[in-house]
Amino acid sequence: MSEAITIYKKKVQTLEIESNKLKSLLKLIAIWRLVFFTAPIFFLIYSSQLGTFTTITGIVISLVFFVFLIKRYLIITDKKDHKGHLIEINKLEIDALDNKISAFPDGTEYIDPNHPFSLDLDIFGEGSVFQFLNRTITRPGKEKLAYLLSVVNLNPRDIISRQQSVKELSAMLDLRQDFNATGKIAADSDSDLSNLHLWLAEPGIFIQNRIYKFLAFFLPALSLIFLTLTFIDFGFINVLIMILLLQFFVVGIKFKYTNRIHGLIGKRLSMLRKYGKLISFLEDQNYNSPGLNTLKSKLISHSESASKIIQKLARIVSAFDNRLNLLVGFFLNGILLWDIQCMLRLEKWKLSHKNDIPKWLEVLGEYDALLSLSNFYFNNPEFVFPEFSDAVIFKASEIGHPLIPISERVNNSLEIKKEGNFIIITGANMAGKSTFLRTIGANIILGMAGAPVCAASLQFKPMPLFTSMRTNDSLQKHESYFYAELKRLKELIDELKKSNRIFIILDEILKGTNSKDKQLGSQAVLKQIIHRKGTGLIATHDLELAKMEQQFPDKIKNKCFEIEIEGAKIYFDYKLVDGITKKMNASLLMQQMGIIDS
Repeated sequence: MSEAITIYKKKVQTLEIESNKLKSLLKLIAIWRLVFFTAPIFFLIYSSQLGTFTTITGIVISLVFFVFLIKRYLIITDKKDHKGHLIEINKLEIDALDNKISAFPDGTEYIDPNHPFSLDLDIFGEGSVFQFLNRTITRPGKEKLAYLLSVVNLNPRDIISRQQSVKELSAMLDLRQDFNATGKIAADSDSDLSNLHLWLAEPGIFIQNRIYKFLAFFLPALSLIFLTLTFIDFGFINVLIMILLLQFFVVGIKFKYTNRIHGLIGKRLSMLRKYGKLISFLEDQNYNSPGLNTLKSKLISHSESASKIIQKLARIVSAFDNRLNLLVGFFLNGILLWDIQCMLRLEKWKLSHKNDIPKWLEVLGEYDALLSLSNFYFNNPEFVFPEFSDAVIFKASEIGHPLIPISERVNNSLEIKKEGNFIIITGANMAGKSTFLRTIGANIILGMAGAPVCAASLQFKPMPLFTSMRTNDSLQKHESYFYAELKRLKELIDELKKSNRIFIILDEILKGTNSKDKQLGSQAVLKQIIHRKGTGLIATHDLELAKMEQQFPDKIKNKCFEIEIEGAKIYFDYKLVDGITKKMNASLLMQQMGIIDS
């Protein structure tokens, strides 16, 4: 059992004990709440015996305790819910370490068949690298994590800075889990964020208008004065009604516009409160890594923290949402010109902070994504952070696929010394060629994202990555499989023409044509790549392609996955060795499956 699983199981046990204590406390509070709720009835029934002073005192004390217990009940309920989320988080991590990751979003929406590498390397989708890593709890965090895994970072300084942040956050287990549990208080969607940005882009029409600013002060003050006078002398009722009608008229002039703005920013209260609380996690910590301190420094505006400023917006939105209650909204607009008051407060807030919000959401997204990478490192402490150097293109020792369980994983080593060098990998069916290609690609992407990699050591030069491993035909575009392959290879050659610095991973290209065409075409493509100093790997069943090592001994090197065949049995060791494979297994596999006669 790994150390991480042991920690998660102990946390579940402790949290369940704490949660049960809170449940018991809630039951006790509920009983006492009922006692203090019914106590005033008791004092009223026996008021003649108790006396007026004792009765009133008893009722007041009972109501005070009743209100106190309601507030206490809500606080304890929040704590219990938080413990429940923490229990769920730890149980999900236990499942994840058992390779059960279906509970985490898989990023299917980011699948792009035309992307240079993400589809081939299973970066997104069910059972993907994204799903394996993803613990984000905000929409900006999810977007940032997807960005890190699909847009290569070629700046070693940025990558190393992110590595330092990941290492530091990895040790902060309680912070990471509290952040995640806090984020579960409310979901945020694309529509929530898009509406927030639409509201930020809206020009303010109230804050710049002196008439509205005057009316927002004058009419409510006037209505409160005459409301008081009406209580004293009912003769002022007609004047009061005229003032109320005037306020309804003022609200009605911009009612349609106010409704539209409320549709954008209203009912976003839970999201804003969530973002404010999550940002405070970054603000309240002292960090050692420069990257985290840089993020933290971006959360200050006019000497005030971002979390407090967002909480102010949340309070304004909460007040604005009172208009959703028809009776309350009618009263507030009639007496206090409520819609105008809230619009003025919103526009005043936006005038000061509309440019801050996108920046703060970006910081929150970066932090959220870093916590996912940190969780990945905590779960896999045997993984290492790659080093970057121009002295070697790619040098890996005992590299394996991060998604394959350690009990099943077979690691290999590989070195590509110079740009323009290419490795040809041959081997029988199911011998491990494609898995090895994805192993190299997935670890390169993890490394450039700032995450640890599944290897004993890894050193590489950050380069753009291009793969051609999984090509699909298209009935809608009237494209055959072969034509789709050619398009993909054309994209590769075009990229090579733009820049020689590309790391290329190819798997059995030109599968959509006959063997002679495939052989000649594959050789021609590989010559083009070498001519343009492309670097990388190609896996193939075509042993003729492997003979190109003789033609380009300083550019091409052969590697293979060999198998052992004993009678009707095939043994795979999935170990990469030098040379060209000598054994194929297609006919034997077909015999074993009963497709052909033995």
